[in-house]
Amino acid sequence: MRTELPILMEINETSKAASALCMIETSHRRKPGVFMFVRIAVAICLVFMASVPGIAQLSLITFLHNSAEPELRTADLYVTQVGSTTKIEDINFQSADNLNSAFIFGDIEVTFAIAPSSSINAGEAIVEYTFMPAPDKGYVVVLNGVKTPASYVVNPNGKDIGLSLISFLVDADVADPNKSGLYFVHGSTDLEGGDIWIRGATKAAVAGIPYGDRSLTATIADRKQTTIDFTKTGDKTKVIASFGVDFASLGSSIVVCVISGFKTPEANAASTDTLALLAILEDGRVVKSPLIAGSQTSRVQFVHNAADPALTTIDVWVNGVKTYDNIGFRKSFAFSSIPANTPVVIGFAPATSSAYRDTLGTITLDPLRPGRTYSLIASGVRDSSKFRRNPTGAPINLNIAVLEGALEQSSETGKTAVRVGHYSTDTRNFTLSSRTAIYGTQLSYGVASASYNFVAPALDTVWVLDSGSIRTKGYVCDFRGMNKAFLLLASGFDSPDSNMTGPAFKLILVDASGAVNSNLQEILPGPVSVQDEFGIAATWSIGPNPLRDVLNVSIPADIFPNQGLMKAELISMTGLVVGSADLTSTGSSYTAAIAATSLASGTYRLRVVANNGSILGSQGLVVTR
Repeated sequence: MRTELPILMEINETSKAASALCMIETSHRRKPGVFMFVRIAVAICLVFMASVPGIAQLSLITFLHNSAEPELRTADLYVTQVGSTTKIEDINFQSADNLNSAFIFGDIEVTFAIAPSSSINAGEAIVEYTFMPAPDKGYVVVLNGVKTPASYVVNPNGKDIGLSLISFLVDADVADPNKSGLYFVHGSTDLEGGDIWIRGATKAAVAGIPYGDRSLTATIADRKQTTIDFTKTGDKTKVIASFGVDFASLGSSIVVCVISGFKTPEANAASTDTLALLAILEDGRVVKSPLIAGSQTSRVQFVHNAADPALTTIDVWVNGVKTYDNIGFRKSFAFSSIPANTPVVIGFAPATSSAYRDTLGTITLDPLRPGRTYSLIASGVRDSSKFRRNPTGAPINLNIAVLEGALEQSSETGKTAVRVGHYSTDTRNFTLSSRTAIYGTQLSYGVASASYNFVAPALDTVWVLDSGSIRTKGYVCDFRGMNKAFLLLASGFDSPDSNMTGPAFKLILVDASGAVNSNLQEILPGPVSVQDEFGIAATWSIGPNPLRDVLNVSIPADIFPNQGLMKAELISMTGLVVGSADLTSTGSSYTAAIAATSLASGTYRLRVVANNGSILGSQGLVVTR
C-alpha cells in the first residue's frame, strides 16, 4: 500500500531483493499535449537510477465511472500492480478520476477492481479487469453496464450489458492547436447501435457504433458550440438523440465523449438517468451535455427574477452548456426543451462568462418528468447577510422555483390563463385579486398559486392586498389575446434602501412567448380606481376619435370634488407616460388638452393624478387614426 508523500517505494523485484529503497516526490503538473492526465515526475537518486537500469516508465490513465447500477452510484476503485494496491474511494457515477494517487508502470499488467463504496479491500470487488499499458502513454478506462442485467432492458443488438470495463489508448495531442480531437464511446445499455455525427459535417464521426464500443481514432473538430447527433445507422435523417456541446468553452485539445444513461430510464429499474453525453477533459473533469432532442425532454421557461443587484445581467448554464446568454433581471425566454429524468444543474455566471468554470454558483434541480412543462423562476440573493430578512423567516438565498404544469397557451378556449407567485424577498404575505378573480390568497415568499386562473381576455387591475385585505397597490394588466397564458410575479424589494439599493417592488407580467412587461401601470388606492371605472365611463369625454393633433379631456367636476390641482396623464400599455397636461376647472368640469401628434394607434389609459401624486381615477381608451 502507498503512504503519504514523500514515501518509500519498492521499485521492482530486483530492488526488493537488494532492499534498495529510494525517496520519491511527485510534481502535480499536467504533461503538455497528453490527454487529461497528471504527469508524475519521479525524482530518484541518480546513482540509484544508474545501478537499476530496469526501472519502468509510468503510464497515464484516467478512469470514468459510467455504470448506472444503483448499488454503484458511488464506487471504490482498487488499482493493483506487482502486488501493490492503491484504493481510490467514492468515485461518483458519471465522474472521472485521473488516478494521480496511483503509480502505474508501463509494460506491467495492472488490474482494476470495482467495489461498492462501503468496501474495505479489493476482495469485495464485483468486477475486475486486467490489461498491460504501454510506458509513457495515455489511456482511458471506462466502467459500463449493470450488476443485474435481468432487471434492465436488454440491449437491442444483443450485447452483454453486465458490468464490464474497457480501456483504450488516446493520442497525445492534436496538430492544429485551434481544434480538438474527439473520441467517442457508446455506453448506454438499452440504446441501439448507430452513427455519430457532428452537426454540419459531411461524414459521420463514427459509423455503426454499438454499445460497449468506441472510436479507434480521434475525429478532428472545430472548437465551437455545436450539436452531436446520434442517428440510425446509415440514415442521418433519423435522429435518435442530440446533445448540445460547447467545445470552445471546454478548452481541451483532446476530449473523450461518452454516451451515458438510458434511452428509456423508466423501464430500467425505474431509473432517472436519461441519455447524456459526458465530455472527459484533459484535466480529468467531466462536463455533462444535455439531451436537446428526443422523447426524454421537458419543456421549460426560465424567468430571471432574482433582484440581487450583483445579478442584474447574467449568463445561465444548464448542464454545463451556456443556455441563456446575457439575460437581464425581469427578463425571460420562450419555452424550450431540456433533458428529463435527470438532475438539472443550473449555473449562474457573469455576463462575460466563456466557460462553465466561470459560474458563481450552481443549483441542482430534481429530475423533471418527460413530456411535462415547467416554469423555472430564479429569485433570491447570493449573500443573504447583505439583505433585509424575510418577514416570516423564509430563506432568501438564490434559488430556482420549479412550477410544474406550466402552460404555453391557455387550456380553456376563449379564456386567458394567469398564474401568480410571490418572489419579493422582504415583502410580507399578500393576496392578489381583481374585480373579476382572486388569483392567490395570502401568498408567502417563494410560493405560487397551485394552478392557473382562467379569466376573460380583457384589461384588468390586479390589487395587492395586505393581511387585512386592504389594498396597497394596483397594477393594470393586459390579459387580452387569443388563448394567452401569463405568469404574474411579485418582483424586487419592498424596501430598496435596506437591500443594497436594489429594484423596488412591483408586479411583472410574463408572457409564455418570453415577453415581460415590467412597467405595468401602478395605481394607488383612491375613491375611484380602474376596476371602478365602468360606473364613470359614460361621464368622461375623451376625443376626438379618430385622433388628430390634440386629445381633449373633459371630466365632470363632481367626480373629484375639492381636489385642487390635478393632472391628466396618458399611459401606454408598457407603463410609460406618453402625454400629460394640467386639468383646468371650468366650474362644471375639468378639462385638459394633451398633445397627441406623435401618438401611434393603440391602447392607452388616461389617469387623473392629484397634486400629492395619488391616482384618483383612470379609464382605458383606444386611439385610431
